[in-house]
Amino acid sequence: MAGSGPSAHHRGQDLADRLQRFLTGRGITDLERAALVGGHPVDLVFTDTGENTAVLIDPGPRPGEDPARHLRLVHARGDLLTGLPSGGRGAKACPVSRTVRVPAWRILAGETALAPLFD
Repeated sequence: MAGSGPSAHHRGQDLADRLQRFLTGRGITDLERAALVGGHPVDLVFTDTGENTAVLIDPGPRPGEDPARHLRLVHARGDLLTGLPSGGRGAKACPVSRTVRVPAWRILAGETALAPLFD
């Protein structure tokens, strides 16, 4: 998450809480937070229709960080996760079949903004 310290941690927890509520509202019950996928930390992993999805909550670039570089790095990080082992502590134990980058603004905007990412 962008920033550091307790305030940034709280914002990250709030975003993850909101996203988890959205996913459970869609019937997702097999879910892990602050999970490791092949040793890489991710915000959430969930199982739907027998496949695992890794979720990266993207708070956006830090102050002074190049936005284009930030986006390239987040997408590259997501690309690394496909096929890696995941689950076993909430989500089913199986490889990640897809990764979803969720911009923080979509979580704050609510269900209408989130739904297209998970359809």
